This record gives sequence, C-alpha cells and structure tokens, in this order.
Amino acid sequence: MIAARLRLLVMLVIGIQALPAVAQEAWLVTYGPGQEVWERFGHNAIWLRDAELGLDHVYSFGYFEMDRPGFYTDFARGIMKYFGSASSPEDEFAFYRMRDRSIRIQKLDLDPGQIRELHGLLHENVFPIPQYYDYDYFFANCSTWLRDLIDRVVDGQVKTQLESTPARLNFRDHIRRYNESRLELHAGLMLLLGPMVDRPRTAWEEGFVPEALADWMATVTIDGEPLVGETETLYESRHHNIPDEPVLQWWSYGLVSLLAALMVAVALRFEPGFWSLLPWRIAVLATGLGGIVVLLMWFGSGHEVIDGNRVVLLLNPVWLLMLLPLPRPARAVLWWLLAAAAAAGAILLAWPGSPQYRPEVVFGLVPLLAAMLWVARVSSAYRRNTRS
Repeated sequence: MIAARLRLLVMLVIGIQALPAVAQEAWLVTYGPGQEVWERFGHNAIWLRDAELGLDHVYSFGYFEMDRPGFYTDFARGIMKYFGSASSPEDEFAFYRMRDRSIRIQKLDLDPGQIRELHGLLHENVFPIPQYYDYDYFFANCSTWLRDLIDRVVDGQVKTQLESTPARLNFRDHIRRYNESRLELHAGLMLLLGPMVDRPRTAWEEGFVPEALADWMATVTIDGEPLVGETETLYESRHHNIPDEPVLQWWSYGLVSLLAALMVAVALRFEPGFWSLLPWRIAVLATGLGGIVVLLMWFGSGHEVIDGNRVVLLLNPVWLLMLLPLPRPARAVLWWLLAAAAAAGAILLAWPGSPQYRPEVVFGLVPLLAAMLWVARVSSAYRRNTRS
C-alpha cells in the first residue's frame, strides 16, 4: 500500500514538473491571401500558449491606420509607419475565416526558455499599441519580423541555414503569381517596380512571403532537430488559390494594348482635327504622366524598390512635349528620340538576361506606342500638306 502511494506521489510530482513544458506552445500561423490590395501576399503571426502565465495570444505585425492624418501623403513619399498587435486566437481565426483566407499552423519545437524569450520579445515590440516601426515591403514586413524574432531565440540558426540556400523564386515572380487574378494590380506593380525585385534571392530573403517562410521553416533544424513539429490546416480558402509558379500574362497585356492602339489609329479615318486626334492626345497625356509618376517615386520618395526603373523609356515623360505647337524640325527630332527610347526600352525589358525582365509590359505598351508614333507622323504630314 505504501509502495503504491509512493509511486502515485512520484507520478504526480513528475506530472506537475512537466506541466509548464506541455502547456507552453509556440505556433507559426500562416494566413493565405485575400481580395484586398493589402491582403494579396498573405499574413502571418505567432500564437503563444502558456498556462502558467495565463497566456493564449496571437501576435503579428504589419498593421496600419488608413484614417491617420497624412497617411496617403506619407505612403506616396515612402514613409510607412506600421505597428504590431495582439489578439485572442478565437477572434483572430474567426476574422480570417470570415475573409475566406486559409489558416495553417506549425508547432515550433522550442524549449520553455525559448518560448518565454520569444514572448518577451513580442511583448516588447508590440506594446504599447501602436508602437510604430518603418515598414518595408520586402525587408521589414509582417513575415520578416517573425522570422527575425524566431531566429533570435534560436541563436541565429535559422538565418545561418537559409542564407546559404537559394530562394525558389525571386521577388518579381512572387509578385506575378500572387496577383495573377488581379490584372490591374499585376500591371501596376510590374510597371512601377524597378530591377531590385528581379535579383536572385536567398531563402532567408524569400521569407518576406508568409507562405514561403512557413515552407522554409519546415526545413530548418535546431541543434540537429527539426524546428517545425506538427502542421495543421485550420481553414482552407474556397476562392483564393495561388499558382505555385508565376504566370506571364503577356496575352492580357497585349490585348488591352491592341484595343487601345486601334482606338488611337482608327480615329484618323475621320478628317484630322480635334476629335480625330483626341484618343491620341489622351494616350500621349497618360503615357507622359505615367512616366512622371515613375520618376517622382524614383527620385522624390523613399520607395527604393522603384529606383532604376527602365519602364520610363516606354512611359516616357518626353511624350508630353508632343502636345505643344513645336516647329517641324524640333517635332521630327522629338519623334525620333521617342522612337529610339521605345525601341531601347522594349529590348531591355524583353531580354531574359536583362536586369529588369518585363515581357508583359513590352506587350502591354509597344502596340500602343507604335500607334501613337504612327499617328504623330501622319498628323504632322497632314499639317504640312494643308499649310502648303
């Protein structure tokens, strides 16, 4: 009887000692993409549970306040103040289910001390809310924050392994595949982003995408043991399915450009004048203003990802000069400059070995630019004939 009681006591002591380890859990939560612009690349969080501390919270970064005074002006200038937040898993998961965004969780094989350290780091960087930080699309977003904090509690072992591994896709190709179903976003990003997104990347850098971070974390080992234990899908999206590989939507771009080119060219079937040249003038204005936007963001904002954008050779601000009543020699020189810039831009952007590879942009702009150049030449000839 005494021996049985001793065995029971020993078992209770062992059970009590084991409780903190069992109750302490850290999960990497990965949310799939949604419909809104800011939802397109997904999101992620750290879910911490610690019965001893009464902790059961989901921590994440990448929040912003659209109603903050000056938000849009700051955003255009490249000043992006974001912050982290914490919520209950019930509220958090219910929100993402309501938004039809997938939820995947991965248990991180961290010891109690590492989990407590991770909790301290998250608490320190989230509270008081809002605790602003300088956001960057690729290097300081919701995913890179979590990647860096996890790496810190495992003494840099995540970074050591992932920095020596090539990424599966570069930034440009992730942008292509995540916006495959939103042509307007696809086109806007391909037009605006410079060659920085085309460079080869490491698996560590690819972790800017929550889905990619989850996949790479599953390959990491800590002191010889896998970092990720069990994996579970809590919710599967019904509508937001992302292709594994990037999709070059050259045909969509080309179709839109051909339709625009036809509108510009066919208008000249009527007698040249204000109305017949109106589509051409609109195209010239849109092309020139588009180039100005690119240059302003390149030289006048903190959006370094736009620097060196060769698309400006196609979206050329010099087109705006064609709307002025220039003398014939100046107009001829301008025409040849625009034609040469368009040809150079098309070659640089369509060549696979180029630092900035944008074949879809070439398909989307060259037919329209060709029509604009043709109308400029024909209308100039008509003006010469009417004067003579």
